Amino acid sequence: MLHVTVGQVVGLDIFQEGHPELLSQPVAGAQDELVRWMHILETERPEGLLPGGEFVLTTATFLDRAAGGVQGGVAAANRFLDTIEQTGAVAVAAEILPGREHIANILAAAARHRRFPIYLLPGRIRFVELTQTIHENIAAARFHEIETDRQIHETFTRLSVGSASTDRIVTEATTLLGCQVKWETAEAKSDTVVVAEHPVVAGDETLGRLIIVEGCQADASLVTTVLERAAQALSISVLAKRSQDEIRRSTASSLFYQLRGGTDLSEEEVLWRLTETSGRHVLSEVKWFPMVVRILGEDAGEELLNRWSGMLLDVLDSVGDSQKVSVFAARSEIGVVDVLLPLADPAALSSFVEATRARFSARLRGRGGLVAGLASEAPSAKAAVEQLSNAAQIAQAAQAYVKATGQSRAYFFAKDLGLRGLLATLQDDDQLVAFVATELAGLSNSTGSRQSFESRLDFLEAVLTSHNKAQLARSRHMSRPALYSQIKRLETVLGYSLEDDAEQNTALHLAVMAYRMNPNTMYGVLHSRSTAG
Repeated sequence: MLHVTVGQVVGLDIFQEGHPELLSQPVAGAQDELVRWMHILETERPEGLLPGGEFVLTTATFLDRAAGGVQGGVAAANRFLDTIEQTGAVAVAAEILPGREHIANILAAAARHRRFPIYLLPGRIRFVELTQTIHENIAAARFHEIETDRQIHETFTRLSVGSASTDRIVTEATTLLGCQVKWETAEAKSDTVVVAEHPVVAGDETLGRLIIVEGCQADASLVTTVLERAAQALSISVLAKRSQDEIRRSTASSLFYQLRGGTDLSEEEVLWRLTETSGRHVLSEVKWFPMVVRILGEDAGEELLNRWSGMLLDVLDSVGDSQKVSVFAARSEIGVVDVLLPLADPAALSSFVEATRARFSARLRGRGGLVAGLASEAPSAKAAVEQLSNAAQIAQAAQAYVKATGQSRAYFFAKDLGLRGLLATLQDDDQLVAFVATELAGLSNSTGSRQSFESRLDFLEAVLTSHNKAQLARSRHMSRPALYSQIKRLETVLGYSLEDDAEQNTALHLAVMAYRMNPNTMYGVLHSRSTAG
């Protein structure tokens, strides 16, 4: 946008005809201050006459009356310049013609240490013509600003109404500014040093930002306006795409639900239905991996989990595009997403899931996470979709396992969870809690504190899992007779021999493992029973 600055006024031929001399010591950038108006002023106390931003022209005739003494003249000049400075005027030019040298000296003394431009004009200039020229330029600049705003408004309104792509919007912003504008999503945000940026926000979610990383010659206010309007258009574009995606995803969810329980469709028909719904196609030589992803979030309600599910679907699409994988995904319940991954190279599975977890975590800024359960790989889409129920059970067990143990990983197969996964899933089951309380009652009754109980529990677990007593004695820094003596005391507490009943040992070991999954609840039940007894 065009503006009139102090430096531009001073550079005009009509101003230079007065042979201007700079009397003050203006701060850096003073020449770039905007001139909002030219004002001819002939009063010593101009309070209330200047709203700010003026370039003041004067002949300083009021100083003639105060110049009976040099000190009185300097004081009057200081009062005048103090008022000018306080009102926010950007510059002063005083026409002091020959014969008034004493006024020039007074003004120079008062202006010497001022931090805004003060000029002495020892030659005559045409005040009216200069004022008219500046006002015409200001009006032209304002008209240009309004016209530019209108063009920007029409451009981005047209793009918003036309559901333009993000690439198109960024291209238009680049054209308007004459410098490269880039769109950076929230999960891809970098530490790049930028010269200008503007966030793209939808509701309380930051979608990303528009940035300029190299020098831009456009006016700063134009940059701000264009980036702001482009960000609004981008937000509308992203939300419109999400709306379209939601329609497609709703159809996909219905299809997954229909196919998940088994179908009479052929393998080719299932694949056709999947590709028709998603608009994606797969290579012929692939292995299919059925995966169910559960979203983890402390105190996340249904509404929030549903929103996060949409973000997860966005992330799956994004990772699929970047890794050239045709991802088929749909919501199955609140906070749960079914996924079918056709991979030409099964080794790419870890990379895909890790990238998904990283981008999703970046989108949520650490407020949530993911746990994935995978069923066995399948040779076709039909076989894979029918295994999603198995993958869902694994994901549910994995979620409970991660919560109970704090041990997480990119994804879990059934073999990764085993018995511990089952126990984690059932950890709050009343029958399992009662079973643990019964099996460990003798041990609990013989100890006076939780620390003592869990110390003996550690020893019991070591005995149950050890196949070599000599090695166990060495690991616990005990002699073998001392070990046998301690085992004997443990058997007395339990009420049976640990050597004679393999089935009972298995039950006891199961109780110990279940206790580890939920120690606070389990010990509370044990302690209450012990106290009641």
